Order: sequence, then C-alpha cells, then structure tokens
Amino acid sequence: MREKSGNWLCRLIAVLVMLFLLAPLAVIVIASFTPTALITFPPQGFSLKWYSNIFQSSTHFMDGLANSLKIGLLATVLDIFLGVTAALSICRYDFRGKNALLNYFSSPMYVPSVALAFVLLQVYSQIGGIPGMARIFIGHFLIILPYIVRNTVSVLHVFNWTLEDAATSLGANPAQVFFKITIPIAKPGILAGALLAFLYSFDEVALSSLLSSPKFITLPIRIMNYMELTFDPTLAAISTLLILVSLILIVLMEKFVGLDMFVK
Repeated sequence: MREKSGNWLCRLIAVLVMLFLLAPLAVIVIASFTPTALITFPPQGFSLKWYSNIFQSSTHFMDGLANSLKIGLLATVLDIFLGVTAALSICRYDFRGKNALLNYFSSPMYVPSVALAFVLLQVYSQIGGIPGMARIFIGHFLIILPYIVRNTVSVLHVFNWTLEDAATSLGANPAQVFFKITIPIAKPGILAGALLAFLYSFDEVALSSLLSSPKFITLPIRIMNYMELTFDPTLAAISTLLILVSLILIVLMEKFVGLDMFVK
C-alpha cells in the first residue's frame, strides 16, 4: 500500500510539473490567434493577421532569422571539424593532461556568456574594424564548441578501437578506416552535439546583444527590440513558430539520433 501510494504521489507531482511547464506555452500559442491589438486570453475571436505581420519588412524578423541561420550553421559546421578532431585526439590517445585538455575545450560552458562577450568586446575595441557578423560568429563559435566535443566524447569513450586495427589488417587504408569505421560509430554523438550547438547559437541573446552591430542583428535581438517598442500578438505568433520548429527538431533528434543520447 505504501509503495502504491508513493507511485501515485510521484505521478501526481510529475503531472503538476508538466502542467507548470506547458501551461505558459499553451497560453502563448492560443493567444497568437487573437484578432485584437493586445494579447488577450482567451482570444476574442480567431485571426492569422499576426502571423502575416511576421513577414512584413517593417518588423525585420526575416532579416534577423537569416542572420541567425547564417551564424548558427557556419559556427556549427566549423565546430564539427574542430570538435570531432579534439574528441578523437582525447579518446584515441593516452597522454598526460588529457583530462585538462577536455576541461579546456569544455570551459566555455562554465563561463557566463555575458563575461565572455565583455572580454571579446574589449578585444574587438583594441583591434577595431571587425564587422558585426564576424564579431558574433567568433563568440558563437566559442560557446557552442563544448556541446560537440562532449557529445562526441560520450560516444567515443566506449568505442572499441580494435575495430580500426581489424579494418587495417584487412587492407583498409587510414582514410577508409576513418570514414567507414570511426565516423559511422561516432555519428550519433556528432549529430546530437551539432543539433544542440545550433539550437544554442540560434537562441543566444546575451552575447549577441553585446557584440551585434546596427547592420547585423540576430532574430532574438530583433524580438527584444520589437518588444521595447510594442507588445502586440506578433510576439506570440513568432514564439509559436519557434516552438513548432523546436518540436520538429526534437522529432528529428529522436528519429536520427535518439533522445537517450542527451542523458549519457
């Protein structure tokens, strides 16, 4: 009886926590369809005009989206090369200071993004003449690298390296061993790290707000700037679209990687 009561209590707490997390999202989604100029819940009717307002040139949301995609994709692709190389070096070879090297690559995770942005801002001011895109790209390149390194290391940590020796003994050259043995086995960690890194870069606010320039502003900063001037349901509409995109990415993670990768 005690065990059964405890199970029901745990289930009740879990349901309440889920409701606490999902209720604000549900309110945002429902309020995005209101026809009034102010966010109301429940909405006084149904309208999609606030969704069409997202694509108007006056809001600049599409420009911000393009900038966020440029930074996120470019930083993620370059970090894949550096992160996978670092993870392979750490896991494949046994040398002094290996744990220190892993902590070094992971250190941007433990430094507040505001502090990192302030340091980069001081460096940029000393150099001068750095475009806004390059300033934000360098910051994002640094802060998302640990996600790729950590997720790749989590897979390679249990990798049986004798498979490479077996492939070599059967006549495979180093390139064939790397692309047909090592990379396919490390692929789940690489994909998981890349998806997490891209999402973090796309959603980064503090670092982007300090390093952005008037000519290059990412989507989160566009949303913040729009919120300072007006607070109409356009914000709820674009938030709903971002929630939908996040759900799609979660489904893709589960299909191609598996969400269990993120608890290792």
